[in-house]
Amino acid sequence: MAEKILIVEDERNIASFVSMYLKNARYTVEIARDGAEALQKAENAKPDLVVLDLMLPDIDGLAVCRTVRQTVPETDVVIVTAFDDALVESTAMQDGASAFVPKHSAAATLEQTIQRIFAKRQRDREQFD
Repeated sequence: MAEKILIVEDERNIASFVSMYLKNARYTVEIARDGAEALQKAENAKPDLVVLDLMLPDIDGLAVCRTVRQTVPETDVVIVTAFDDALVESTAMQDGASAFVPKHSAAATLEQTIQRIFAKRQRDREQFD
């Protein structure tokens, strides 16, 4: 079964590119264009992972991250943002993000980050079985 990933990105070209890239890597992908749609889809679909842009038109990405982690705690969140800043990264991690990927390095780094998160999840499951 392919892992489910929710992409939260308001820029259509970026969302389409990331979606195509992850589908080619054999993930099941859904897209949300803003924070409200992301929260609704996360609660209903319970994705394994959310790829989340920080700058959304309606709700701050960090607020979306906190809410997803509270309502769907088994879902990991990867923050992808143009702000390659240590303070933003630290805040994102404190708010429940599993990883932080700067957009300028997103394509290759994002897939490696997702694989690392899913591998850790698998190791944790095996440890408790």
